[in-house]
Formats: sequence, structure tokens, C-alpha cells
Amino acid sequence: MRTALINLGALIGALALAIGIVPWGEASTTIEETEDSARPSVRDASGVVFRPQDYRRIASASPVADELLLELCEPDRIVAFTGYSQREGVRSYRYHGKGTIELVTDIEQILTLDPDLVLAHNLTDPRHVERLREAGIHVFDFGSIDGLSSLFDDIETLATLVGHPARGTALALQLEEDLDVIASDIPPTERKHGIYATVVGNRIYGGTMGSSYHDVLTYAGIIDIAADEYDRWPNYSFEQLLKLNPPLIVTGTGTGEQLCAMSALNQLSACAQGREGIIEIDGKLLSSGGLGIVEAARAVRTKVYGQRPTAE
Repeated sequence: MRTALINLGALIGALALAIGIVPWGEASTTIEETEDSARPSVRDASGVVFRPQDYRRIASASPVADELLLELCEPDRIVAFTGYSQREGVRSYRYHGKGTIELVTDIEQILTLDPDLVLAHNLTDPRHVERLREAGIHVFDFGSIDGLSSLFDDIETLATLVGHPARGTALALQLEEDLDVIASDIPPTERKHGIYATVVGNRIYGGTMGSSYHDVLTYAGIIDIAADEYDRWPNYSFEQLLKLNPPLIVTGTGTGEQLCAMSALNQLSACAQGREGIIEIDGKLLSSGGLGIVEAARAVRTKVYGQRPTAE
């Protein structure tokens, strides 16, 4: 099943590194053996190769890495989490008591933490990374966040990097099992159709193939009808949304009324009969992008189909 999930992620294609460098390329991480060591090494999205070390001052500049560190690494080896997780994250209290990184570009703030390893996603400007490296800090770029297709890779990579590959294997298996059971009682022929959408200013954005929103819908038992025409985070026009006319729209709490009031969108099936097709879930949970995918999918499944029956 792990292979099936990764293959799904391959089809699925905003919150948003001492060592030789190759040019910035497509974001990816791989586990590989080095010629001079029997230990596995990991290659980050920029092509930099790391060998696992006993990092003692790990700082995270990524909310997804925040979640994974809590599961894979000893607390006394962590010196900082993102300010986002400490303020806005689901169960934010778990990230309290550590230093804070607001942005990976806040070089001086990061240097005051004296980290030996900084974890990040989607680093686009190598100049910031070089400044940290010049100070003797290792910076690991996981690359893009693509929902489950990247999350399983990130789990394996981080577990290897911090010296606990077995923990990574166990976490990935548990994640897979938790996801599989959420809507396993709903036959394919009875699954409802819908999309994810949110409102930012006067624009409507979706989340489909290549995003965690698509994974949430899929594991909640909803067929994502936007996936046939769009990928990742489309910026929908009113005409495009009316053409899709989804029976269900999953969105953040408080967004449904705003969406249905825009232009002619009150004509959408999801907006009819008192917006009964609008499924509102805690926006922080929906946008987790990491291990929170499980809790988000459970919440959507419960709103759409009711609680999963307990086994007798």
C-alpha cells in the first residue's frame, strides 16, 4: 500500500543545505549509499549530500518539518520551531518552550539560535542559504510540499538525517493505516463529488492534484472533480467554478457565506438550500500540509458522511 500511496502522489504533482553544491534543480530527496561510508546519506532538493550526524541544535523553518520533528527526534535536540506553528498550528502548545523562526530569510534571528542544522521547504534564493553555511550551519531543503507524495519522502529523509530510520518507517506505516481506514466503509459508487476552494481577497483558489487538499478530499471519501482539469492550487474564475458546479465545496470555517455571495456563485449547487453543500472545517487543520492531513480528512468525512461506524 505504501507503494500505491507514492504512486498516487506521483500522479498528484500558499504556507508557505560542509558540502559541495550542484545547481538548484527539481525538488527531490533520495536515500543513497556513499562510496566512503556504509551509512546511508540523504540528498536535499538543491543536490547537497548529507550524512546522518548527531545534530544537537536543530531548528525548523517549516511547519511541516515542525510536525515531523516532534515525532522523529528527541525534544532536547530541537532549539526552534516556526512562529506559525507556535501561534497558528493545530495544538500549538506542543511547540512552545523553544526558540522561534519566522522566516528562513531572517538570517540574524536564526544565527542567534546557534543551530547546527536548519530544516526548510521551498528555498528559492541560494544567497540566504550561503550566508548560513558561511556561519557553519547545515541547511537542508526538502523541496516542494506536494501533499502525501512528498510527505512520505520527507518522513524517510528526516528520520535518516537525525539517525532514527526505524522511527520513520513506523511513522509512515501508521500514517498509511490511519488514512486507509477513514473512509474504508464507503463504497466507491456511494462517494460524493466535490472540490476544495477558499477566498483570498476577491480571488478564489482551489487545491487539487499535487496538494494536500486533494489528499484530504480523497481520504475523506470525496471524489475531487477539479482533478480532471486542474492541478495544485488553481486560481478559479467565476466561470470556471460555475462550470465545475461541485455538489460539495470543502473550505475553511466562515468562508462559505463569503464564497456564495460572490458574483453569480449563489447559483452553485453547493450554495443552494441554505448552502447545504458547503463543508466548513477549521482552516488551520485543512492547511496543515503534513501529518494533520489525517485529522483534516477525518473531520471532512464526519461532516459529509457522519462518524465512521465502530467495529462490533
